[in-house]
Amino acid sequence: MIDELVNIFPNIDFLSFLTKEELIYSFSFFKKEKFKKGEYLSREGQVCTKLMIVESGILRSFYNKDAEQLTTYFNIEGTIATALRSYLKEVPAHENIQALTDVELFYIEKKDMNKLYDEIPSWNKIGRLLMEILYVKMEERSISLQHDSAKERYINFLTEFPNVVNRIPLQYIASFLGITPETLSRIRKSIFL
Repeated sequence: MIDELVNIFPNIDFLSFLTKEELIYSFSFFKKEKFKKGEYLSREGQVCTKLMIVESGILRSFYNKDAEQLTTYFNIEGTIATALRSYLKEVPAHENIQALTDVELFYIEKKDMNKLYDEIPSWNKIGRLLMEILYVKMEERSISLQHDSAKERYINFLTEFPNVVNRIPLQYIASFLGITPETLSRIRKSIFL
């Protein structure tokens, strides 16, 4: 399990921060879990206590507004998934996290992450790096929604989520991009002519 976690953990070389003993101890807190397509990993109104790293499959984060589901993010292999505000502040989540495909992931409970922060000082740096990754993704998305054209947002989507466009329903992609499915269809036609 340690090799699996080291290989999928995003953008962090744990071996440069932790001794082998610390690595073995740390990863003993991570659990592996499988979800079937359509299952919820976190629901709005509930506190999200898990920080998850996707090994395989695709997750979708979304919230409900006026009988619509508004997609806020997709998690693919090697990405971190959580309802961040809920996880950090221990308050009910605004969003849902749902498996779009069968998913395998590793997770750590917040109480166990806090234990690692207390017991192994290097985990404070690792935790900060993980939160930086999540924050930068959120800021990039916010800036893109405000500054990029719909076509630019779709091209950025293809870059950020390569090889998954055929595994995600187009209405979810359109929602994520802040456009209608019809607009997405026109953009796709103009790109692939």
